[in-house]
Amino acid sequence: MINNFSLYLSLFLLIGCNAVGSAFTYTEAANFLKGYATSFPEDNITIEQFNDFDTSFANIKIGRGPSSLVVLAYVSPGNHEWVSSDGVQVLTNKGHIFKTMGLSSDVTLEAIDYLDPDLQNTSFTSTATFYNPDLFLTSIENYIQKSDKKIVLKRPNGIINATLYNHDFYVPSIKWRGNNKFYVNEEGLIIRTEQDLHPKLSKFKVDFFYKF
Repeated sequence: MINNFSLYLSLFLLIGCNAVGSAFTYTEAANFLKGYATSFPEDNITIEQFNDFDTSFANIKIGRGPSSLVVLAYVSPGNHEWVSSDGVQVLTNKGHIFKTMGLSSDVTLEAIDYLDPDLQNTSFTSTATFYNPDLFLTSIENYIQKSDKKIVLKRPNGIINATLYNHDFYVPSIKWRGNNKFYVNEEGLIIRTEQDLHPKLSKFKVDFFYKF
């Protein structure tokens, strides 16, 4: 699930033309590098893929690497647990990623209800625990704003008009700032999130496909 673009690129440069030709063709290499510059085929869910799923699923893209599909494995009040084919677990609360397990650097965040009007347009604090390197129960300064503009999202099963919520945060202990975006449909479901989760990881972009 974690993409090693720099590792692959270094490999191409170090092992030479013959070795690359035997393990990874020039066409494949070019397509891989092109995917980082534009997009990979797996970044877009087709209507056939959407219809093939009997359960809710999500498409997760980390940075500029290829996307990975995760399926909904467990549901508890307000929370969803998504699992990838390689065992990575992503836990969400109403569409907000608050915990990961199985990544090179994991995180556990205090779950926040981004649709709560009492948390919007005001500063408030929450906590987070980061792993590799470890930082336990550190404080986060938060500020959430709801946009008045509607965002049009193209989905395999049609067009969705979404409301954008912007979340700016700051972690004073490590002087790290980030921005999260949440796209909410007319039913109040977060259908896309773009989150900075860990200072050692690229931004997560997740599209949720619910099948209730």
